[in-house]
Amino acid sequence: METTPPLNARLKLGYGLGQFGWAAKDVSFHYFLFFYYTQLLGLSASLAGLAALLALVVDGISDPIIGQVSDNWRRGKWGRRHPLMAMALLPFIAALIAIFNPPPGLEQSSLFAWYLVMAIAVRTFLTLYTVPHMALGAELSEDYQERTSISVYRVAFGYVGGLLIQVIAWFVVIPAAIDAGNAAQGYSSVGIVAALIATFGMTIAFFSTRSRIPYLVRTSNEQQGRPWYLAFTDILAIFKHPSAAVLLGASLILTVAMGIGNTMLLHVNSYFYGFSSEQIGVFMLAVFFALLPSSALALWGSRRWGKRKAVIVFIVVSSLLHPIAPLLHLYGFTPPTGSTALLGVVCLFVVINQCFTIAILHTSGAMLPDVVDEMELSTQLRQEGMLNSALMLTQKVTFGLGSFCAGLAIDYAGFAGVTSAADTTPEMLTRLVWVYGAGIALLKLAGAATFLRYQLSESRCKSIQATLAERREEQSAYAAQSKA
Repeated sequence: METTPPLNARLKLGYGLGQFGWAAKDVSFHYFLFFYYTQLLGLSASLAGLAALLALVVDGISDPIIGQVSDNWRRGKWGRRHPLMAMALLPFIAALIAIFNPPPGLEQSSLFAWYLVMAIAVRTFLTLYTVPHMALGAELSEDYQERTSISVYRVAFGYVGGLLIQVIAWFVVIPAAIDAGNAAQGYSSVGIVAALIATFGMTIAFFSTRSRIPYLVRTSNEQQGRPWYLAFTDILAIFKHPSAAVLLGASLILTVAMGIGNTMLLHVNSYFYGFSSEQIGVFMLAVFFALLPSSALALWGSRRWGKRKAVIVFIVVSSLLHPIAPLLHLYGFTPPTGSTALLGVVCLFVVINQCFTIAILHTSGAMLPDVVDEMELSTQLRQEGMLNSALMLTQKVTFGLGSFCAGLAIDYAGFAGVTSAADTTPEMLTRLVWVYGAGIALLKLAGAATFLRYQLSESRCKSIQATLAERREEQSAYAAQSKA
């Protein structure tokens, strides 16, 4: 492998923009799609939650296959990652637009089928892009702290892309549609907005990272010949690896919490806090103010404590902060429902909590390349794609489980047919808030406890990398002698 030039901010920025695709799907699905189908198109919340869960399970089958294909792609001038990224872009964009624009007049069963099929298409084509894109990030640097910086760029631009979509949706598209007397049209346009933003970021990431292809890790001829159907045995082996199991287990728990929270968020904002669409836009925009502090917090925590202790501290603090605002409002310690003052109080807690929540994503994302190194030490396989696909599979299925649980909670709370805060009762809101507040906090704490078993320190990572470097030099020398 050639001497690798140092990374610069421009390249990391370009790489980070690729997360716009993930952001477009996440924001549109988590904050708009469920509400759109259940409250405006009339699909049962339980059916919508079931469709989300089934789509994620089906999509999960593609994750290890794509990870295996990406890792073992026979290397050409485009490397292992870029060919799959190029294949995925246009089909993903088309499916994202389609899911927000179902044919008119569909009954429950047909609407459920459209939701399910289009959700599978969106998620599968996004996986085809995202698995190699995230694997590429794990290959860009071997430096322990630089990997945190790369993760910061990826996660931060994921939030930036999501915020762009939400600002346009809440301040432009949805208010205009409501004023025109057709709220459903505003939500269907969200899919188009998300698709345009995703196209921009994913295209920039593809072209801006091409210059790094000659410097990426070269896999052995034996690995390049591994067939795709070994994906399922390989992914089982990954789940048995101690460090990978901790990372995946903690991700599982935290993603269930995220799935419940994101699916219920629009119901909480609309019916519990009584916010208008413009106020919800301000609420979503408040996250922007946490991006820089969270990035600095993650970088500082990684240097000060190491990634393990940092991520545990961040999760515990986030767990304690999360339920404060909804519980204070439930028991009458905040300004009136729907008021600007209430919006200010809630946004303050959101910004503080998101500083730690985003730092969790930065730090846990930076752990993944370290685990890849440790896995290579024992298996002699370089499997960034497989580990990323295992992580994505875990997150997708468990987020779907979270969405399904949220759908059950919303139905249990009695929100079927509710169209405004005036239709709710105190009992309904109490049930909603206790699941959204305290329930999510407890799940997060369980995630923190799981990370206690993570054992990869900075010194251990450096030792592993030194051993791998020696092994590669020996293999290169042997290959040169064989050719001679």
